[in-house]
Amino acid sequence: MTPPPGLPLSLPPLPPLGTAGDALRAARTCGCPPASGPVTPHHLAAVLGHACGPGPFEARPGTSPGLAHAHVPRPLLAAGDDAPVPRGRYAYDPVAHALVPGAGALPESGAGLVLHLPGDDTGERAARAALVAAACGLCTRQSGAGPGTLLLHGGPAAPPPAAAGAGLDAVLADLPTGPPAHLRTGAAVTREKLVRVLAAAGVRAPYRVTVRDVAGLEAGLYGPVTDGPEPVRPGDTASLAYVLTRSGPAAVAALADAPVTVHLLGELPLRAAEALRLRVAAHETGLTAWCDDRPTPAAAALLRVEPGEGAVACHVTLGHAAPEPRLRVPVLVPGALS
Repeated sequence: MTPPPGLPLSLPPLPPLGTAGDALRAARTCGCPPASGPVTPHHLAAVLGHACGPGPFEARPGTSPGLAHAHVPRPLLAAGDDAPVPRGRYAYDPVAHALVPGAGALPESGAGLVLHLPGDDTGERAARAALVAAACGLCTRQSGAGPGTLLLHGGPAAPPPAAAGAGLDAVLADLPTGPPAHLRTGAAVTREKLVRVLAAAGVRAPYRVTVRDVAGLEAGLYGPVTDGPEPVRPGDTASLAYVLTRSGPAAVAALADAPVTVHLLGELPLRAAEALRLRVAAHETGLTAWCDDRPTPAAAALLRVEPGEGAVACHVTLGHAAPEPRLRVPVLVPGALS
């Protein structure tokens, strides 16, 4: 895969992804040391294309279709000596599905691959890339260069990208980007479902859970929900919503009406992967999940966060909401039909 000097390097066609469940399991259990296995051009194409590239065209009612996140700066890639592409710096062109040589402002990668996602202050884009990489059979670890920088590497024997499944890209596209209007339905959120979602996402302590309407749990504020959760503060939690978020009235309403909200503690870039996995795991169980990443400074005191546990990173609501109609038109990547 050596292009003429200065010309874009075309990547292999996008493979289909594995299921969301496969990706969640892989992301929870990845413990590979860095550079423990090779990364192939097909792996690289899968991660860049599905996590940072075309995906589906999307439109909500009253808007025009367009590439998701088209306004976000292009991903950058630094390739070392053992990378599947020639050593150097590249920018990923999502429309051409190609690497453009000569990208600057990215440190050398040594022997492997460094993926940098500019403008990823919250860590959401890096979390998406890490989840997609897990579905493709790769491992990632955070680089010290910033929250949007990942080292890509294979497992001991990284398999080729998954050949079939439910389509993680479609699951990611279905996650609500704005606060949902939570509904009271016959399909109640149960204590067992909450524990199952938290386990599937691999959410680690410390965190808090506010419960408004969960079968098997009294309303109140809880610490980590295990086999025997003990309330931190019993009672109605809806009134907390008005001083938990800085995101405006719609977010306040979502926090107040959600049957359950998980509050992750610490720094957001460090908890972003768990927040994304939590949303995907909730989606897989038929729940609507939305992440509010603008907590107020007062949130820690309201949620009875102990000294040393850190601030509140974000709030993730779980519940039921009316489906949001969207239009999807698949994108044909150049070469995909050849």
